[in-house]
Amino acid sequence: MRIAIVFPHVGYCTGWRPHLATEVKNGSTYHIAQALTYLYTTARHYTPDVRVFDFNFGTFEENMAEVIAFAPDKLMISSTVNSFDSTKDIAAAAHTRIPQAELHVGGPAVSSNYYLRPRLVQAGVPVRYDVTNRDIFQWTKAVLGQDDGLKFRTLQPDNSWIAQTYTAEQREQIRYTVVSSIGCTFKCSFCLNPKVYDINYKAPHVLRAEIDDLRTTYGADAISFADPFFYMREKHAQDMITEVSKQGLRWSQQTTLSTLTPEHLEQMAATNCTSVLCGIENFSTSEIDKPVDTVVFEDRLKIAKSLGIKIKPSFISGLLDMSYEADVAQIHYIESLIEAGLVENHNIQSNIYTPYIPDKRDRLLDIPFRFWGVMPVTADDEDDWKRNLKLCDLIYDRIFPETRDRYQEVRAEYLEILSSKDDMWLQHEEVPDLSVKQMTRGLTNGKVRVELSLTPVTG
Repeated sequence: MRIAIVFPHVGYCTGWRPHLATEVKNGSTYHIAQALTYLYTTARHYTPDVRVFDFNFGTFEENMAEVIAFAPDKLMISSTVNSFDSTKDIAAAAHTRIPQAELHVGGPAVSSNYYLRPRLVQAGVPVRYDVTNRDIFQWTKAVLGQDDGLKFRTLQPDNSWIAQTYTAEQREQIRYTVVSSIGCTFKCSFCLNPKVYDINYKAPHVLRAEIDDLRTTYGADAISFADPFFYMREKHAQDMITEVSKQGLRWSQQTTLSTLTPEHLEQMAATNCTSVLCGIENFSTSEIDKPVDTVVFEDRLKIAKSLGIKIKPSFISGLLDMSYEADVAQIHYIESLIEAGLVENHNIQSNIYTPYIPDKRDRLLDIPFRFWGVMPVTADDEDDWKRNLKLCDLIYDRIFPETRDRYQEVRAEYLEILSSKDDMWLQHEEVPDLSVKQMTRGLTNGKVRVELSLTPVTG
């Protein structure tokens, strides 16, 4: 059995923050997707003929020609929502040009939307939707008809696909990543991680072998932990720090402000941790389930700077419970941090709210997926949409001025598409009103789902 694993183009939101690129131009911010490592490792457990194709490098036709030449029996597309335009293009081309290949689409954001607003993620050609939620290995039963009970804690990742997929020049520009835990103990309303993954931790000896392979095979001198919440379990975090320190690698990670303590920062500096992504999101919203405070945040920025560590905060404007005025105030606050020298703008992520997880309150705009993560996707009404668009303008005026010209090009394309439509709103199924517990269990087992109606949805 020949299996092709495809990573579609991610749209206008590439890299650490919105670069508004149509190709990967700043490769140093291109992280190896851990979904690819685990899909490849799992598939190789069952068959030797597996290839990975990353459509974020090279042209569509170049990549498609390689997929066709591989002649897969099964083509698996690992999609996010903002890469779903590319997913549809790849599926359409494969359906026509390699009709013998069985097409599968998966990914947590796609799966959750397939359950709760299925019209949104119709591929346009026959595909099977396979759920990779909760147990990241459960797809093997549906796709391959086999299930050997693989476990995240003990499965040894196989990174040989990296050399097969990326040229030596490309490998010089990518960031090697590992994931040592999945899931999250916090329950932010807009976040995938607590809703679709059971919490799991990698065994120390597995990480040891994995980073040794990256170091010796690819010459990696730094790794980035892609865990959603690195300090979710203190003992596990300490075990991981021990393993990476033994091999003398620089490292980075992602955690919450509440665990970014002075003690942790000092240990990070002592063990060659160079940066930490910190999800702030918004200081005033009730949509997040983690403590954030401006006084604590600024204190940690100062401590980190004195230790030579870069804190990379992420912010979200336009959350569903926020006023326009509060969002504007936060954007100006971010600008003040830059002016004070506490954080550089290229280490900041500041986006407009994007509803990757379906929410009953969403009213989606009828725009291509490539704009998700960059331009407004949802609003209460036209006036609210205009306010959200002003927030995007302000983000690029005040936080990312060097990207303003490219933003204006994307903005013009976005507005032209909307103006060409009789109705700017996407007609989609109403998302059920679910509790947090129902949402979590519903998205992981598929029991809560909306059926795709055959008749058009009315406004």
